[in-house]
Amino acid sequence: MTKNCEEFYEAILNNLTGGLVSLDMKGNIVYINPMAYKILHIESSNNLLNTPYAKSFENFEALSKVIKETIESGKTVRRAEISIMHANVPLIIGYSTLIIKNAKGADLGIAVIFQDISFVSTAKK
Repeated sequence: MTKNCEEFYEAILNNLTGGLVSLDMKGNIVYINPMAYKILHIESSNNLLNTPYAKSFENFEALSKVIKETIESGKTVRRAEISIMHANVPLIIGYSTLIIKNAKGADLGIAVIFQDISFVSTAKK
């Protein structure tokens, strides 16, 4: 049953309509779902697992800043926006952060959940 549960949970994360990146408290990427690769326009063949976020997201300064602040402060963001560049085109990313804790309440890492809301933000103007 444990194997089936793990497979089920991984399938949920892989099928989210938004991007999800989780990191340990040292800032190494533990998990990144397929939609995160797509939103950030990173080839999925670039395996970012176990790499430092600062290196993996060096082209995404605002996202790196969000990750750094969350790890260092332990504070979460419920709903905010950042702008990232892709091929000289700014994308508006809506995001939230969370602290991942174990059953005893110890911090294991953080996660950033995000969506490309460029079209939505443009439509409001």
